[in-house]
Amino acid sequence: MELSDNLKKSNIILKPKSTSRWELIAEMIDLAVRNKEVDSCDCEDLTKSLVDREKSMSTGIGNGVAIPHCTTVKVQDIVYIMAIVPQGMDFDSIDNQPVKIVILLLVPKSKLTQHIKTLAQIAKLMSNESLRNKLLTLKTPESVIKTIKEFESIT
Repeated sequence: MELSDNLKKSNIILKPKSTSRWELIAEMIDLAVRNKEVDSCDCEDLTKSLVDREKSMSTGIGNGVAIPHCTTVKVQDIVYIMAIVPQGMDFDSIDNQPVKIVILLLVPKSKLTQHIKTLAQIAKLMSNESLRNKLLTLKTPESVIKTIKEFESIT
């Protein structure tokens, strides 16, 4: 299950308005609502779950990448939302570096095994410095997906 096959261009934010990780999580959930990935009535609960998860342990995995995630009964399939933050944002990452690439996941409670595999796959993919650097230069969601697909084919 490749990231490029599941990430929709409508779920990519290239210039988020947010100035903090909490605002960014809310902005990403708002996008999921606008794109009908989640119901608006679930917005508050999902945001709270993600923020609670983030407060218990940062999802900033280092190298400028964060993968905020939670399991929920509010979705049937994994929802992928990506934000590119060229200026960087404090995410309390394990390496204390600003985060520039954020991939938010909403995972059905029934798909825990898939959840772990997806997190591992994204972490492995995002460990590629060339990919991370290239993503920061892209101007369209289509080019983001195309670039991710190219790097998936060589890893």
